[in-house]
Amino acid sequence: MVEVKATVAPTDFVPSIRLRRARINIGPTAAALIFFGLLWFEVVNHLKSEWSLNPQYSYGWSVPFLALYLLWRRWPERPAPTPGGSRAWPIALMLFYALLFLPIRFVAEANPDWRLLSWMFALDAVAMSILLIFLVGGLPWLRHFAFPFIFFLVAVPWPMRAEQIVVQDLMRAVSTINVAFLNIAGIPALQHGNVIEVGSGLIGIEEACSGVRSLQATLMISLFLGELYSFSIMRRVLLIIAGALLAFICNIVRTAILVWIGAQRGPNSIEAWHDPAGLTILLVCLFGLWLLSLLIRRRSPASSAPPGIDDDQCAPLHFSWPLLASLALWFAVAEAGVQAWYGRHQSTGSSRWVVQWANSESAYKSVSIPSEAENLLRYSEGGGAAWQGTDGHPWMMYFFRWFPGRTAALFVKIHRPDICLPASGMTLERDHGLRPLAVNGVNLPIRSYRFDDHGSPLHVFYCYWDARSSYQTIAAAEEEDWSPRGRLRAAWRGRREIGAQMLEVIVWGYQDDAAANDALERELARLVRPG
Repeated sequence: MVEVKATVAPTDFVPSIRLRRARINIGPTAAALIFFGLLWFEVVNHLKSEWSLNPQYSYGWSVPFLALYLLWRRWPERPAPTPGGSRAWPIALMLFYALLFLPIRFVAEANPDWRLLSWMFALDAVAMSILLIFLVGGLPWLRHFAFPFIFFLVAVPWPMRAEQIVVQDLMRAVSTINVAFLNIAGIPALQHGNVIEVGSGLIGIEEACSGVRSLQATLMISLFLGELYSFSIMRRVLLIIAGALLAFICNIVRTAILVWIGAQRGPNSIEAWHDPAGLTILLVCLFGLWLLSLLIRRRSPASSAPPGIDDDQCAPLHFSWPLLASLALWFAVAEAGVQAWYGRHQSTGSSRWVVQWANSESAYKSVSIPSEAENLLRYSEGGGAAWQGTDGHPWMMYFFRWFPGRTAALFVKIHRPDICLPASGMTLERDHGLRPLAVNGVNLPIRSYRFDDHGSPLHVFYCYWDARSSYQTIAAAEEEDWSPRGRLRAAWRGRREIGAQMLEVIVWGYQDDAAANDALERELARLVRPG
């Protein structure tokens, strides 16, 4: 018998490989493709809102295609399938993860922003995919094909608390370094949290300037390049560390340029340079990471091509098509059941109240929304305004509305006053919690905060109104619960997000909290009307 071998010439990206033939049964293979398609479609469909609406994770759209490319590239190098041992336990695990798919999907429909579910969803899909690979090819296939599936996890958003800690720490670090840079350059500068005060005004270091976006992108690219060039574990770790340092240094250079421009020409001049500088630095960072990977590859010992196998060793690929067909049917039935449950409990949901802007007040003026905030919040309509009250206190208000189909909860819930204002140099003194406030026949769930704004008292009143509930009772207002228990209760009641509104009212100068609350009620009585 003559052994048939085909080789591909080595290039910078594709090492020498041997193509092997395998007899594939069409029916079971089609069942496997349907299984993978339905499973991963659900995962991507769940994550697409975060990838589309959150610029920080926009790179997520490329990850499924990169994972598919890694699978395609590994296929010709696959070892001979050696399924053996008991098949009962991997099949039992697959059935367990398939059953787990339903409660995850059920709760996720009411909580598209809950990142714990995003991780459970992705890990569930990775586990089922790896178990199927093990059933088909045994441990050799598991070792050979596991990484492309695990690589997908780099596109799953980080846990909210961890992400906020990293973002806030990076913003403070960037602010501190830039203040030192300005002072060394002879430009007096002071740091107030994430805000830099210079002679021309205040320059804010926003989340986009924290560097976490480039950090996450370089992590993804580092993992991809390490797999592409088949680096050892130590070299992959080295590439990841180098990528993180490169991303931080490049971001420092970017923010230094922007802060310098703001100090010389005024804070308003930064906007024209913000996006071009960010894109340029990101390209420099990624190109530098690629050059570093080529250098590591050149110094790595040459890897030999995997040994060829005879046609007799290329046994047919055994897919358990009844199992795969049953699982694919289960995914379809689970999705239909989830849609039926929420459709049965679906309320029409409408705006029960509207805001009338105080354009007749003294010193009234519109407050522009920074483009970075617009890109982040993706609201359907809204804006900001400032005016002077009848008692001489300055007021400011922001109001945003998201129509049905716009996932407001993804970002509104993590950009509350108690999270964002301390980052701008203010100190949270008291959080009075949630209380229902009756305004012109509408019960609004109001959260009240008191801050110290560089020695001046600042009161903030925040209302996130979910169109799933009318908040007509105190009990309903208390249902604004983003704890795990509250999220599970929302799913059980079939409360799918169908639109939202956010109102934030700020007033300066009231020393007494009760006086500030009374003033708020007077202002809201003029601003809020039933819709």
